[in-house]
Amino acid sequence: MSNGKILEVCLNETDTKQLTNNVLKAGDLGVSRFELCSNLHLGGLTPSKPAIDSAVKSLTNNAQLVVMIRPEAGDFIVSAESHKLMEKQIIMAANAGVHGVVFGAVKHGKLDLEVTHSLVATAKQHGLMVTFHRAFDTLTNPLSALDKLISLGVDRVLTAGTPWQSGQSAVDGYKLLNTYLAHSANQIEIVIGGGVTLENAPTLWQLIKNHSAKAAVHVHSCVHNENGAINAEAINKLLSKD
Repeated sequence: MSNGKILEVCLNETDTKQLTNNVLKAGDLGVSRFELCSNLHLGGLTPSKPAIDSAVKSLTNNAQLVVMIRPEAGDFIVSAESHKLMEKQIIMAANAGVHGVVFGAVKHGKLDLEVTHSLVATAKQHGLMVTFHRAFDTLTNPLSALDKLISLGVDRVLTAGTPWQSGQSAVDGYKLLNTYLAHSANQIEIVIGGGVTLENAPTLWQLIKNHSAKAAVHVHSCVHNENGAINAEAINKLLSKD
């Protein structure tokens, strides 16, 4: 049972059998949403079509699948070439039957409005939800960016409330996350992710509860064992009643 909690589990593209098992198992345990990536050691890149197909087929209990759209590692500046490739990858993901896509575009510490607007339009034309990923945590004026993302029709933003690659966790970003939740006033879903553990997750669930917000907690390593398989006990603990 999810107990009203929206838990998003990040999955790395692995062998098809393990990916299928992970989606089936976690979905049966009440996970609301999966984010599928490849190359998580590079911050997450676009997964392959076979991996997307496997994940889509394995969904249970109305769980949703969103996929990373990020063709190359490095910063979040999107070149003209990357932009075209991202458009194609969004359409490929839509045709595979996913529920949403995850991307970000930043230039000089600000939202790349032109690219973001274009990618959002492509996603929406194909009936997809949009998450702006942790490129958000590189921005110099996140509150202004939050307003712009809302106006562009972005559905969610993934953030730790701490600077990208700072090594800090979402609990370290508590104050800023509190500000985002208040500022967004449920106009956009705040997905809290980055260093979430079984120990600090209750603090984040309570923060969401304080705002009566439609917000989610995003996890990866704390719900996988050393072999990359889903740990049922960990998911049960995260979704247990407070």
